Amino acid sequence: MPTVHRVDIGNPPTSLHGETADPRVFPGFEVTSEVRIDSAPASAGATFIGSVFPRDGRSSLSFYGFNAEGTLWRVDTNPSCVGTVLTSVGGQPAVVILDSDARQDGQGPVSVTTATAFSAASGEVLWGPTEVPGPSAGNGLIFANTPKALTAGTTPGTLLDASTGTVVETPAGETALYEHHGAALIGSGTGFSAVDTGSGGTLWSADELTRLSGTTAGATVRFTGSYGPATGGIVVLRWEEQGKEPQDAIYSLRTGEPLGQLAGSPAGMAAVEESSGTVLLASELADGSQMNTAVRPDEGTVWTKSFARSARVTAAGPGVAYGELDGVAAKIDIESGAILDTGDFALPVSMLADGTALFPTKERTVYAVAVPNRQDTPG
Repeated sequence: MPTVHRVDIGNPPTSLHGETADPRVFPGFEVTSEVRIDSAPASAGATFIGSVFPRDGRSSLSFYGFNAEGTLWRVDTNPSCVGTVLTSVGGQPAVVILDSDARQDGQGPVSVTTATAFSAASGEVLWGPTEVPGPSAGNGLIFANTPKALTAGTTPGTLLDASTGTVVETPAGETALYEHHGAALIGSGTGFSAVDTGSGGTLWSADELTRLSGTTAGATVRFTGSYGPATGGIVVLRWEEQGKEPQDAIYSLRTGEPLGQLAGSPAGMAAVEESSGTVLLASELADGSQMNTAVRPDEGTVWTKSFARSARVTAAGPGVAYGELDGVAAKIDIESGAILDTGDFALPVSMLADGTALFPTKERTVYAVAVPNRQDTPG
């Protein structure tokens, strides 16, 4: 069985800044270094995660964990395995990385693919390797034998428990639809249940959900996966009824409790501010205007704000979010939705729990690592 290799010493992707940093970095940050990675950066707790494709004589695909201090760890794997899943193992931020027995030159078949969970903080192996049929399609710890995981359907896949990496059995004829941090939806598009992947116990079922106001007994509820894999502790479901416009509603993934309703159609991926558990969802109305909705699984809808053109959030950190509102870069207060600052600034693409942010630079694969100014640091 192929095993992903953790490497303690390697060429770090970070370097002193100065050559490519964008002078339009949003106020309140100080650029300390730059990082060159080939993938879109992700964040898990106090660690950024990015990958570097084989080059300069290296045959492996390398995943790096890093922060403002530099490289924390490096994991090398087969270059055919580009997919990762961010998760939580026993409350610890983690990243699941794939490996396979494919030839390093990309030629020949793949007979075995495995998934291994690593601590985002240290690179320590937390579970695995567990054999899986293929990559994740971007719906959590669900792995399917689908070319590059690109499919519009719900190809049956293997569901893993976030805490142990063990395979979770699904009832005959049912499919794992979505998973997030140990809770999963299993069933079909319109008939599904939420389960705890550790115990296997049912958390709630679709026929128990509180129906949206104005719908009748003929309405059906569907999971569409419209906001991507990172929707925190919530799930967005669509109510459909013949002769009426479909309506999206927000529920707690763990309890099935209703948390609010979304106006319009989903627009872009969700953004999550981890410290408060706030999930930011953008939606587009029929007239082309957009709306931001902030919701928490233990509170419900916190606020909604409307904008004439755009409401795209690029990153969220402790107490704040950053995005493009009506075509202008903006800093947003997480608690109230108030706009704290605007201007012609570069927006962060990812943020850590301590406020460290990654900003784009003049080079597509280079990002500026920036720390919050002392007066802007929470606490």
